[in-house]
Amino acid sequence: MIEAVLFDLGGVLEHVVAAPQIEEWTHGQIPSSEFWHRWLTAQSVRLFETGKIGPEVFASRAVNELGIQVDEATFLDGFRTWLAGPYEGAAELVAKVRANGYRVASFSNSNEVHWPVMERHQQTAKRFDANFPSHLLGTCKPDREAFLDVSRLWGIAPEHILFLDDNEVNCEGARLVGMQAVRVQEVAGAREALVERGMIQGILAEDIH
Repeated sequence: MIEAVLFDLGGVLEHVVAAPQIEEWTHGQIPSSEFWHRWLTAQSVRLFETGKIGPEVFASRAVNELGIQVDEATFLDGFRTWLAGPYEGAAELVAKVRANGYRVASFSNSNEVHWPVMERHQQTAKRFDANFPSHLLGTCKPDREAFLDVSRLWGIAPEHILFLDDNEVNCEGARLVGMQAVRVQEVAGAREALVERGMIQGILAEDIH
């Protein structure tokens, strides 16, 4: 029995715009898919997203580790602009899930640069019952320990949590601890997953124009 929905933010509720910077930083020599693979496994990223290093140290390490061909300040300035705002319908979707009696929380691999922006864009304190940004949690997706930390801090057993994320490797990490997890893309994908499980109706009032 699902009691709660755990939302990833970037790529599900929040529009992330990184492609222009990646193209510029790598001079088009590293395909986007390859860059993101490097990003997900980079030690500098993991350390930053678990709160163990600050922005300047992160930038100095990341430009070398990721094959970025711009200086550290340029990289960091571009990185700050990645969050472009909520997808249309994001707030309404979370509100609908909550109104239907489910607890809702966010779990995002984040950092001290992006999280304040995300808090403002998503109004996290208002819309969610709990928020678990990785840099404050001290662990990050897809690590098993991170999902166990979220379950423990939230006080909800993993088997009662549905996790929605746009990255399959993160969904796999959630399943390892007993959560139900579905890879989704943007608000439309999250809505579809929730409708399929009977957690919300197929058409939201907000979708009728």
